Amino acid sequence: MAQPARGAVELMLNDDERDQLVAWSRGASRFALRARIVLAWTAPGVSGDEVAARVGVSRTMAHGWARRFAEHRLAGLSDRERPGRPKTDLVLSDEERDQLTRWSRRAKSSQSLALRARIVLACAKPGATNKNVASDLRVHESTVAKWRRRFIDKRLGGVADVPRPGRPPSIGPDKVEEVLVATLEQVPESATRWSRASMAEKSGLSKSTIGRIWHRFEVAPHTRESFAARSDP
Repeated sequence: MAQPARGAVELMLNDDERDQLVAWSRGASRFALRARIVLAWTAPGVSGDEVAARVGVSRTMAHGWARRFAEHRLAGLSDRERPGRPKTDLVLSDEERDQLTRWSRRAKSSQSLALRARIVLACAKPGATNKNVASDLRVHESTVAKWRRRFIDKRLGGVADVPRPGRPPSIGPDKVEEVLVATLEQVPESATRWSRASMAEKSGLSKSTIGRIWHRFEVAPHTRESFAARSDP
């Protein structure tokens, strides 16, 4: 019987682990790379040199992530947290995930809201760290930490509402969210797009307030994307 090549590491996966690794491997992040390394090690008798060549990493890295997975399974692929206060887990309800996903697709009509939604969605992934999310989305780590905290504290309202220095806001986050959702996902009965006047009439706010909300979140009702969801159930 042939012996495994020197330096070979045999990793056995259950079906759930394999499915999760395959899902994680579809991307360009460091997390995806680690998943591809582990999957490559599951080939019978494969060596570290072969895994390294196949995935495009160093032999040391290939062995390092294989050991991490062997010891800690899927959890071992996440970055080790630095010492300090542990982070609160970010868990989404189905409704929150659906709403954040819709917001994340509004890159043209509301860039800032779309980015915040993508940050929160990324933070909700298993093993996600602020450092990884920041790297994947090309933002500063402090930005990720800010929106993680705001969502945990205020949920969807914390993503939509941005407090400004000076006089306290007279409009609550729920009302701001209501205006944003209506602008991005609905159309007026007698027109194809919202105007400040029609949204003011619907929401009960002034036209100038509607204008400030749209400007703050970079919402552009005149773009086609703003109304792409009008046929959604």
